[in-house]
Amino acid sequence: MIDPATSRVLITGAAGAIGSALREGLRGRYHHLRLTDINPVTDLANNEEFTQADVSDRKALETLMQGVDALVHMTGAPAEHDLETLFRVNNRGLYDVLETARLAGVQRIVYASSNHAFGCYPIDVPVSPAMPARPDSMYGVFKVLGEAMLQYYYDRHAIGSVSLRIGTYRPLPIDQRSLATWLSPRDIVQLVDLSLRHSDPGALVVNGYSGNTRIKTQDPNWATLDYVPLDNAEEHIPMLRAMGVDIDGPWEYREHGGSFAVQPEKPPGV
Repeated sequence: MIDPATSRVLITGAAGAIGSALREGLRGRYHHLRLTDINPVTDLANNEEFTQADVSDRKALETLMQGVDALVHMTGAPAEHDLETLFRVNNRGLYDVLETARLAGVQRIVYASSNHAFGCYPIDVPVSPAMPARPDSMYGVFKVLGEAMLQYYYDRHAIGSVSLRIGTYRPLPIDQRSLATWLSPRDIVQLVDLSLRHSDPGALVVNGYSGNTRIKTQDPNWATLDYVPLDNAEEHIPMLRAMGVDIDGPWEYREHGGSFAVQPEKPPGV
């Protein structure tokens, strides 16, 4: 179990939207936060230290992992990137991160997976993490591979992990689909905190949503973490209506992955 008072936690992707929310939410609880990102972070608190680095820099990763008890891996290339970038960051980079973590003795890993790991399931199928993955894109395929890598590191090296299949992370829901998939800043902080402090999660996969009334998944493994969401997208219905979002008509997408499951694949090299 990770002790917020004594354990050192490394957050990758610390300059991103989720990384910034985690810093704000965790730095009052965790006394030793180490941060890294390819982009600069300047507004450091007294209990934060930052190193600017790329996940492809193995030497930098080896230095960053020294003395680290837990890793929160939020670095990732978004889906719109080309195949080579997705592979370099989301899989080759992930391998280097996990392997340097293993060699440094890291005890716990929290990984930013995605709901696009099951995005090809029809929307009327209430998906759970116990069901086989059905990724909706190469981005989703690489996220599934990341989950499999963490299962390997648990089975072979006893490194406990939680893969969070993050939905629509935004300060507020943005469209009809996010009424089911929204994950709020408060709830991602809670999920990561509980994932770090769980005594033995194994290689747990958890659906990363807030407590949305219109949620379309089931058995998300929240009880394993004692996660009780603080937010619900339904509370923001008036805002969405005022924006002209059709929230009362038929569901826009036939699959859980939304547009990811229907958009044309990019040709090779693009």
